[in-house]
Amino acid sequence: MSTDKPLILATNDDGIQSGFLQALVKELIKVGEVVVCAPDGERSWIGHAISRNQKLVAKKEKDYPAEAYALNGTPADCVNLAYGNLLSRTPDLVVSGINLGYNITLPMVLSSGTVGAALEGSLLGIPSIASSMALSSEKFEGIRTCVGQKLDATTRKSLTNAAKATANYAKLVLEMHRHDGLTVHNLNFPVEYDGKIEPLISFAGNLKLGSIFEKEKGKKYHQLVYKTEWIEGAEPEIGSDLWAHKEGLPSVSRLDFAQMGGKSYLQP
Repeated sequence: MSTDKPLILATNDDGIQSGFLQALVKELIKVGEVVVCAPDGERSWIGHAISRNQKLVAKKEKDYPAEAYALNGTPADCVNLAYGNLLSRTPDLVVSGINLGYNITLPMVLSSGTVGAALEGSLLGIPSIASSMALSSEKFEGIRTCVGQKLDATTRKSLTNAAKATANYAKLVLEMHRHDGLTVHNLNFPVEYDGKIEPLISFAGNLKLGSIFEKEKGKKYHQLVYKTEWIEGAEPEIGSDLWAHKEGLPSVSRLDFAQMGGKSYLQP
């Protein structure tokens, strides 16, 4: 691996074959040397989970925009395993995404595998970014089913713009030359993002979801049911990521986990 260019570790929670991850990697290779380590399948809503008993195997991918490995683990596993075993040096940046769908408000941010991977990078002392793009409810399931590989022209253009904006933001973070505490930069792009507006600095909005599991009729079990009205019916605080989403604006919330830590994390 070259030491002339910044080393970027890329990952996601939608899986190594996600077209959204591949679009991001194609832009990140313009910024630095990129190595990808991502789950071998979807690992959404898994947060910062680490595999305790699973034996992890990293398999090298062929025909990928950069050196890439599929891992039978969580997004956070991918970052940690790559850091300690696949990379010849500490990466200068971790970028997780682009997620299929938004990651806004505290309940979703703290449950997100996309953000969980970025958090693992941050805990290792590496500047880290999570990136997500909102999708219309009508298109979401179809895009999820094809892992973002088959997109209509409008969504494809939005993804390209989001990937370019994420790469541009990555340049800014790399230029800071230091890691600001335990901060995760959580980017969110709106539906039909035209790339003309840079992400606005926001904060993670508060949202109470209530019970997210429902019993299926005639069955004994309960399962997660995502409800769009959680977001649609919420009253956002001005300046929050939820407010930006409702205004159709891109945003970046800087999640400072150092506030939960000791003084050592708060020192420059």
